[in-house]
Amino acid sequence: MGLTHFPHGVSSMGVPVMPGGGRFAGWWGKSYFVDYDHGNNGNTGLEPTTAVRDPQVAINLATTNDVIYIRNRDQDITSTDPEYIIPASTTNWSTAEAQTHLSIIGASNVSHIPTQEEHLGVALKGSSTTSSPVFTVNSAFFLLENVAFHRGSSTSGHLLLNGNSTSLRALGSVINNCLFRLDSSTGSYGALRNLDNWFVTVYGCTFHDCKFGVYMVGSNTTIRRVTVDSCLFRNQTAASVDTNITMSGSSSQDIVIKDCIFACNTPTAGEAKFINVTSAATGVVSGCQFPIDTTEGTVSMEINGLDAIACWQAVTTTTGDPTWGLAS
Repeated sequence: MGLTHFPHGVSSMGVPVMPGGGRFAGWWGKSYFVDYDHGNNGNTGLEPTTAVRDPQVAINLATTNDVIYIRNRDQDITSTDPEYIIPASTTNWSTAEAQTHLSIIGASNVSHIPTQEEHLGVALKGSSTTSSPVFTVNSAFFLLENVAFHRGSSTSGHLLLNGNSTSLRALGSVINNCLFRLDSSTGSYGALRNLDNWFVTVYGCTFHDCKFGVYMVGSNTTIRRVTVDSCLFRNQTAASVDTNITMSGSSSQDIVIKDCIFACNTPTAGEAKFINVTSAATGVVSGCQFPIDTTEGTVSMEINGLDAIACWQAVTTTTGDPTWGLAS
């Protein structure tokens, strides 16, 4: 590939990128490259040396099974925050319904380190002039890895997995090793909002000071087969968080919340719960850890039918729900 600003040996899920913009012929699709500091939107985007500048340009070029690599910005060493990538227009980023099996990978040379959000060099910041979500996914079997979010002027959350009762547009999506920071969306938005989609996995993500962290909404359909695994929820003040994980709307089936750490003050805003399941649900909450100073007997979780297994430092939920065992 020659000398580029991308890390050597860029890969997606262990699959190496080959010269010519592809990985393998056939099913695997093409690879596109985004370099905000050094790319040009007139380029083909098919090589690190011909990267485009704006992620939306690469998204518009991509089709089914393609992979988009976004390089981290050149860092200002005097700043404590990463340098953000911002939209080229007043419209935030989105995918199209026909772009199934699309992958977007943050390609910082250290962003592959699991659950270490300080290493996430690729940070997307929403437009300063729109209230829409920073990123809207309208395509099924979407993969997002190693990306951090900042809301900009968005009042509708960082990431929307968009669907409805007749089209589960973003079903099968996987969100891995991403950072959601300082989202204050109200209503039924949340930093990561899943609307009606099934088979969604959220793995190894961090939610820092988000009013609503993961918000799963079944507006006209039952949410099925959703997994939230190995995520970290934290906040600086109890009043900054309403709920960390919410399941609302129609009933939820086969929900798995496992191995998550709630390293935060017990939420005091709004619903004031770590986990809030507002309708009938089946599934499990397993191996999760909660603050050591949580008072037993307070209503800090409401799980409406989910089984609680091997959770630590948790509390008793409302009448009719299981008792969460305290660590000895």
